[in-house]
Amino acid sequence: MSLSVPWPVRLYSPRLVLRPLVTSDHDAWLAGFTSRRPPQSRHDGGPHDPMQTPRPWFRKLCRRHRKLWRDDECYILGIFDRQTGRHYGHLDIYVIERDERQWGNLGYAIHNTAQRRGLATEACTVAIPWAFQALQLHRLEAVISPDNPSSLGVARKLGLEHEGRRKGFERVGSQWYDQDVYVAIQGRWRPPPL
Repeated sequence: MSLSVPWPVRLYSPRLVLRPLVTSDHDAWLAGFTSRRPPQSRHDGGPHDPMQTPRPWFRKLCRRHRKLWRDDECYILGIFDRQTGRHYGHLDIYVIERDERQWGNLGYAIHNTAQRRGLATEACTVAIPWAFQALQLHRLEAVISPDNPSSLGVARKLGLEHEGRRKGFERVGSQWYDQDVYVAIQGRWRPPPL
């Protein structure tokens, strides 16, 4: 089963708008990445060199995101401030399996200059119901490193169920790491108040 989900979409929360990136977002997107502080943990990319992401590169990125969307592979939404247009990060829903499982992975990342303000929780609170309804997913997993307290905190605030730990599930370089699995299941998950 493959879906045709309308492009683009805009999801609103009290402070945020979530939507696919478009080429005119380059300046805001770049400002978000270049204003980052040095990495705070191994899960934090820190600032990046703007010379690596010029406008032509960004146009290709936007086209790639749209192709992933059209092919029902991954739905990537930029997280922006509703009032200022500031880029805070992104949220992605990767389709793992269709048909009998209707299963996806939920990922989120907030620039380290905007963390600890509840933005990831707020973004996921509006994206999860959209994934259940528009994407027709039944199960969403957030797979999180046990040494990533910020991301674990988001999963808990969202009311995701801790399902267990996958041993040696993710390779980074030559090292294999365990991952905790948190799930939202349609009909069982309840959104936290915004």
